[in-house]
Amino acid sequence: MAAKSDSLLNARNELKDGIENLRKQAREISNAFAAHAEAEIAAVSGAVRDLPNPESGSKAARRQQKLVNQMLKLVGGLKVKPEKGRLKDLRRVRDVLDELSGLAQRFAK
Repeated sequence: MAAKSDSLLNARNELKDGIENLRKQAREISNAFAAHAEAEIAAVSGAVRDLPNPESGSKAARRQQKLVNQMLKLVGGLKVKPEKGRLKDLRRVRDVLDELSGLAQRFAK
């Protein structure tokens, strides 16, 4: 009977260690996601900040206005509830960042 009790105790301890490892991994993943998101946001912000001021009415000004409007729509349309910590909100943020990055790259062209 003692062998079964020791086996159960060992399994429970292994499970506790596994759960603690899971907690650590979740924290590391969320920190990495936040760091990558912050870096991407900084890159997009820098691209917008460094935009040249094209002559009003020019083709470049119209193109830039279109891209800026698209970016504003993306940012304004983001609907998340950060307090809930939902995976779908992270996906929405990721999707918006991907779109913004793509648009920011078009500024350089």
